[in-house]
Amino acid sequence: MRMKRFRLILLSCVIVISLLFSGTAYAQGDEELQLPSPGITPDSPFYFLDTWGKKIGLFFTFGAEAKAKKALEITEERLAEAHVMAVKNKSKAVKVATNGYNEYVAIAIERMNEATKKGISDNISEVVAVAISKHLLVLDRVMDIIPVEAKATITQAKKVSINGQGTALRLLVKEKARMAIKINLAAAEGRLNRAKAKAEENETDEVEDALDEFERLNKFGEEISQIARGLSDNTTTVDQLVARATAHHLEVLALVYEKVPAQAKPAIERAMSVSIRGHERAVEVLKERGALPKGISDNITEGISEKVKKLLKPKVLKPKAEEGGKEAEEGG
Repeated sequence: MRMKRFRLILLSCVIVISLLFSGTAYAQGDEELQLPSPGITPDSPFYFLDTWGKKIGLFFTFGAEAKAKKALEITEERLAEAHVMAVKNKSKAVKVATNGYNEYVAIAIERMNEATKKGISDNISEVVAVAISKHLLVLDRVMDIIPVEAKATITQAKKVSINGQGTALRLLVKEKARMAIKINLAAAEGRLNRAKAKAEENETDEVEDALDEFERLNKFGEEISQIARGLSDNTTTVDQLVARATAHHLEVLALVYEKVPAQAKPAIERAMSVSIRGHERAVEVLKERGALPKGISDNITEGISEKVKKLLKPKVLKPKAEEGGKEAEEGG
């Protein structure tokens, strides 16, 4: 009887401590990156209480959608822990927090799939996809301050994030195609912005990592665009979004191309090829429907400098794009 009472008291303490050390907002620099309080961090001997508390809290959360949202809350606390531990230069503790993040992302995705299959939710895939876009930005911050030996941990967490977002977008596109495309394009642009920033800081490895992430997001983008086209004959707004975004992506990539050393240029050339391919596909669909609006050109290279065009030929620019440029010159 005494042992039973002791266990009950211990369980209550775990829950109370977990609640006491969570929930308060913790500003990380930008308002959109605001995270919950990290609470008990992995460098504390009492961290096991936090992990128990989270598992118990999730256990007593009922319903697949509610569990997915609860898991997402925990992922953000784990990110907060990772950031605080990175600031303190505690690599092992960063790894513990990041592994916890990966674990709860997997749970969120699993419960999201369950809720969607049961038809009991129409927005959880959007919630997950939007949350992970934020997670990627936070992981960037952590990556920027951790020691080199711990960077592989964050790289893996980013892979988990991007794959999780892809799973969420595959579900979301069936209900909200335009929203799914917008989330994917915004995440891809975030990777390009990071590549541009790192190019200005002469951090070549980080540029290449950001471009690898961009390519993975683009693959998901191509996939969900194809799903959207298969579900409806009227995806004009979706293809317009893609055409505009890919043209902008190429302009950013051209700026990065001029800043990085020779060894980083192949990665940018690959990313450019991806943008050109996506743009041409979207424009082709729009032309077939007679829905190509003003401001969207079928020659995606118009927005980049002649200097970059010369450097890229014939590595990236296809004959179609080159012919378009020649016709424009003759017409001028």
